[in-house]
Amino acid sequence: MSEDVKTVLREYIAQSPILRSPGALTDSTPLAAYGILDSIAVLELVLFLEERFGIEFSARDLDRRRLETIEHIAGLVRAKLAQKQAASGGLGK
Repeated sequence: MSEDVKTVLREYIAQSPILRSPGALTDSTPLAAYGILDSIAVLELVLFLEERFGIEFSARDLDRRRLETIEHIAGLVRAKLAQKQAASGGLGK
């Protein structure tokens, strides 16, 4: 699952008009420092992820440190998916 989340993130971020060299994007690239994720881009990304994975982010989840890299974002999405599965009784609903 984690690679699927990372792949989705890489594909989404690679479409950014700011990203000049998608090949240089790694799981540990600091997205805000490279200008890839500003405040508006973060909101767009969060809305995309909520819709794509059927999860909801809280205000606490939007802390810049949690959204610093693809690895961090993927971890947050995996945690949200696990919470969703646990809340549905683990039946994969």
